[in-house]
Amino acid sequence: MNTIPHSRILHRFFPFLIWLKSYEKSFFRNDLIAGLTVAVVLIPQAMAYAMLAGMPPVYGLYSAMVAPFIAALWGSLRQLATGPIAIMSLLVLTSLTPHAVPGSPEFIELAFLLAFMVGILYLGIGLFRLGVVMNFISHSAVKGFTSGAAVIIIVTQLPHLMGLPMSRHEYLSPMLLDLIRGLPSLHILTFAVGAAAFSIIHIMKKYRPNLPAGIVALVSTSVAVVLFQLNEQGVAIVGKIPMGLPDLHVPLMDLHTISLLIGPAVVIALVSFAETYSVGKTISARSKQRVNVNQEFVGQGLANLIGSFFQCYPVSGSFSRTAINYTTGAKTGLSSFVSSLIVVLALLFLTPLFTYIPRAALAALVISAVLFLFHPKEVFVLWKINRDDGIVAVTVFVLTLLTKPDYALLIGVIISLMFFLWKTMHPRIVRVTKDPELNMFINADVYNKPSCPQILQLRSDNVIYFANAEYTFNHILERLDGYTTPIKFLLLDFKEVGFIDITAVDELRALHGEVKQREMELALTGVHIPVKEVLKSSGMINELKADHLFENEREAITSLFRQIDHGYCKNVCPYELFHECPSVKSADQVQKTAESENRGDGEERRKDSDQ
Repeated sequence: MNTIPHSRILHRFFPFLIWLKSYEKSFFRNDLIAGLTVAVVLIPQAMAYAMLAGMPPVYGLYSAMVAPFIAALWGSLRQLATGPIAIMSLLVLTSLTPHAVPGSPEFIELAFLLAFMVGILYLGIGLFRLGVVMNFISHSAVKGFTSGAAVIIIVTQLPHLMGLPMSRHEYLSPMLLDLIRGLPSLHILTFAVGAAAFSIIHIMKKYRPNLPAGIVALVSTSVAVVLFQLNEQGVAIVGKIPMGLPDLHVPLMDLHTISLLIGPAVVIALVSFAETYSVGKTISARSKQRVNVNQEFVGQGLANLIGSFFQCYPVSGSFSRTAINYTTGAKTGLSSFVSSLIVVLALLFLTPLFTYIPRAALAALVISAVLFLFHPKEVFVLWKINRDDGIVAVTVFVLTLLTKPDYALLIGVIISLMFFLWKTMHPRIVRVTKDPELNMFINADVYNKPSCPQILQLRSDNVIYFANAEYTFNHILERLDGYTTPIKFLLLDFKEVGFIDITAVDELRALHGEVKQREMELALTGVHIPVKEVLKSSGMINELKADHLFENEREAITSLFRQIDHGYCKNVCPYELFHECPSVKSADQVQKTAESENRGDGEERRKDSDQ
């Protein structure tokens, strides 16, 4: 009996041992610099995104402390930077707002429970190797969703940026109405601080992209608040942040609450991993690493699950911070450990410095971070590339703005699946012929080429199963009805048919009976082994003639040509498509055919010149 090596089992449960064993001293400098650089970006973003999620900023720091190194240890990508992200924070806010007031103890408890549920969901998918579920989320749905979510995030941050009072809403339209109504009460100093922070970030990203723009903006505006005592003049600040590390805290397990959050947890998990997966694919293409989807589910699952016991809300892989981690030279997951360690030091010693950070500056940081997600042009470009993808992207984009974002994404996934099913339910039935000049079989419908009058060769461009079997074979009969030549053989090319079910076999049997009634014969070519097994087990293969099942088109034509009416070929058929045709055609007939075709070509050229 084969046994799995102990090292393989160990690596399956502790994947970080793979890169830890091969770690080189030269890697440490790269990982240290990358980890420090990411931490400089992570700390302000974590506080800003926590505020976006309706949480006090300290919980963003807790999430930034636990998630990065857990995900790095158990994930498959060494440069993936995990932590709070904008879209996840928005979904936490919109998912929990109907059940509790943002910022309240009840809301915070629900956020911990949500992280626990997302972690369990991720772990289940990863451990049972169900990562294939990601294939059901189309890129078009994600593009539409991210663009719409960026708009919502910006709108939720504008009141903080401008110092406007604003109540919480689930939908965008009442948010906009409150924003417009509150414009007369714009707080000038708050808006000036927010605008200054946004300008600093924008200018530095443009002219000094290597410097930590977020940190510079927060430090500059915090200094201004302290020097001019702006907090006493109405500029909202973060306030006192608890010093120290988070205590161990078991999320509140209530079956009723869990049942309410199952839907949001599924949507958050799908959206989160869609971003993580896209980030991972980008980095793996550059670093030549292999993305293990199931292992990434485990890594992200443990980051959320363990984090929920240390007062963390749901986290995910970050595109921007992963890009920074990679470009600054990170070699292994140790860079994420360094980032987590810096956050730990910040919680232990630096939290008093965060007290005077203006909320308007944090809002500016969030807005500047999500602006790159807002690409409505890409959504409409999809319309030109592929109409179905365009419909999905535009629909999700619009619904994200009109309804709750999680509903919009689910609807987008459903629409994508409906388009997919519609396409598989209506496969193309292509007429195939031999082009004697190219000496190959081609799509006769596309190139407008003639077929053999006695052998009609058709090809289905999809699998044949219960949803499309009747349509496929009815369409084949319709193609057959369209020919008046004395067809002797219906040759079905199964080269593109990788699977059939019992419904397809029944329809094929019915087609076979119809063909026999018309005094024709059915032949198959290019039948794959799985399809052949189904034909054998169903007995269908015994109903076909033994010599009517061929490996390829050439073999099929060679065999069937011997059985057609050669008198028709010689005296009536105007074409010479196959190598066998000259053997039955007279030289005179071939000459007449050539002259006829030349006259036809000459007439067509004269018509073209007249036009």
